[in-house]
Amino acid sequence: MEPQDLCLVDAPPQLLERRVRRPRPTLSVLKSRIKEEVACSVPRARTTLLGFFPVVTWLPKYKLREYVWGDLMSGLIIGIILVPQAIAYCLLAGVEPIYGLYTSFFANIIYFFMGTSRHVSVGIFSLMSLMVGQ
Repeated sequence: MEPQDLCLVDAPPQLLERRVRRPRPTLSVLKSRIKEEVACSVPRARTTLLGFFPVVTWLPKYKLREYVWGDLMSGLIIGIILVPQAIAYCLLAGVEPIYGLYTSFFANIIYFFMGTSRHVSVGIFSLMSLMVGQ
């Protein structure tokens, strides 16, 4: 019998083939994840910068003529309240008053650059002073 004369019967197609999934080596997975996370590009660097310093996002949109007087008045009122409060809390804690002024001033400056909420009050408070004083 010749091979051309044989009728080959097609096997039924296997609809549900079982695939064996082999886990990738841990070192390979670790290398690929590190490569993804550490890769630096301009959009990624920009997103990171804007995440750390949100002031870069909203400061160019600041309407100086519209907002400056309200911001100046609120800053003046906060300053009038904050200076005696900082001095009093330092005396309560038993440290020199200048440390209270540093604490209240630098906390607000740092929050200006790195803060994300407009409605947060940053500074010293009485509980912290009492804990330091004890």
